[in-house]
Amino acid sequence: MTGRATGRSAAPAVTGFVLAAALALGCEATHDTDGPETAMAPPRPQATVVIEPPQLRVGDVAEIEVAVVTPPEHALRPLVVPDDAVLGLVWVLAVEALPIDQQRGRWTHRTRLRLRAREVGSGTWPALTLELVGPEGERTLLATPPRPYEVVSVLPAFPDRLEPFPWRLPDAPAAVSPWLAAAGGAVATLALLGALALVRHRRRHAHRRAHGGLGPAAEVAMAPGSVAQRELAVAAAAIDTDWRSSADAISRTLRRYTAERWGFAIECRTTEELVGRTPPLAIARRWPAAFAWLRELDALRFRPDATDDAALRVRQLAEAAARWVAETTPCEGPR
Repeated sequence: MTGRATGRSAAPAVTGFVLAAALALGCEATHDTDGPETAMAPPRPQATVVIEPPQLRVGDVAEIEVAVVTPPEHALRPLVVPDDAVLGLVWVLAVEALPIDQQRGRWTHRTRLRLRAREVGSGTWPALTLELVGPEGERTLLATPPRPYEVVSVLPAFPDRLEPFPWRLPDAPAAVSPWLAAAGGAVATLALLGALALVRHRRRHAHRRAHGGLGPAAEVAMAPGSVAQRELAVAAAAIDTDWRSSADAISRTLRRYTAERWGFAIECRTTEELVGRTPPLAIARRWPAAFAWLRELDALRFRPDATDDAALRVRQLAEAAARWVAETTPCEGPR
């Protein structure tokens, strides 16, 4: 896992490390004692996950790679990424299958994942189950070992800083026709909403097949509004013992509910980055209140000099957020 806070890409170092590890796994050779030359037998399929270095800071964007060594003519099925509840401290931003390194006697398959650290703590990248398909259609399952990593705070690097960091504007874009930009944005938005709807439909269908179908009560329990209400209730119950963690949980719940309910992708964006974002029309009237709560939650949980009165305010925000979710949740019956 490679942090990006310095602004320099460390992908070549990670790639080199991955290749070295993969080749070390694949270089199991047998020798033909009857012949004058050494013959390399096809390798036994093996997989590994590379996290280098195993520490990054909150907010950093990082990369890890999954390397699989196989005999020639073997295919690797697309990687199934665990959901956020399993990953814990990081979000997965992108998954990219890299070109296969085809050498004589072995192939190396690599998949690169871009992550963003979201919470401080010690975590474990979970074991992954990979599926290989051989030249005759035979299937092989491989499991990668879990890998530990650590997410640390940026505060020790800035001990005297009390105010939030300023947000940075992107570089000025080249001159583009406003009509062309509007058309491109509309097409991209429609494509994103269509892809999101398709992913949700497939996930629901897969879950139903795995569990033999869901009844109406289970359908309601899985709906975004019901999940958000339960999470807000849990966060409110913990305010008296750790109001900062509760504020963090309320913020995460509001972001996730908004993303799932309206397709407004805000889970990985700071409140400063959201200032210039236009919400979907369906949420435009109600968004200012939720956005104000997100900013206030950030101001409370990131202030080292916050007083005990902050706990009372976090409780008020939890109650307001619960009412907001209830008011914006449609009738969540079976679909």
